[in-house]
Amino acid sequence: MSNGTPTAEDKAKYDVAKKELTQALAKKRALDKQLAQLEVQIYNLEGSYLTETAAHSGGNVITGFDGYLKNQPSGRKKYEISETDRIFSTSSATYKKSLELFGEGEESTATGDDQSRMSTPGLTTVIVPPAPKPEVLTAAQQKKNRDREYQRKKRANAALSRKQGETPVSDDESVSGRKPSKRARMTEDE
Repeated sequence: MSNGTPTAEDKAKYDVAKKELTQALAKKRALDKQLAQLEVQIYNLEGSYLTETAAHSGGNVITGFDGYLKNQPSGRKKYEISETDRIFSTSSATYKKSLELFGEGEESTATGDDQSRMSTPGLTTVIVPPAPKPEVLTAAQQKKNRDREYQRKKRANAALSRKQGETPVSDDESVSGRKPSKRARMTEDE
């Protein structure tokens, strides 16, 4: 039939594809929810590890074990966990969204069974932003950067020689490191 009405076979294929898509979306939502739960669990475990090791021992895998052999005073102050200390949580691009979905960090210390019964508000799909592209410099930009660095070093050397009371070096000597050419010496004599 070429008049644009779908055949029974086309309708059956459409229904099968629609059913597969619905199942795949449900599976994706379940996996997104499981990922979010794992990220919250990692966040909480990481926080408890950092506070516990800061309070009771000489270090941890993040800050190092420099103070391990030193005598620790018993009245240690409360250790504040910064985002830079959370290397395991921040290794995920979606951990902040997961914390928003399940409640911020330490508040959601429920066990795995309790978390599976929690309902998430709205969709649980997490959107991952594209990775930032490294800045690629053109040959002209690279040359410009090299020239800027060269000029900066030249000014620094000139300032250093002025501080030390040396006679200023001519541009020809500073550029090549050699004596000026005969033509340059002749123009200086005149």
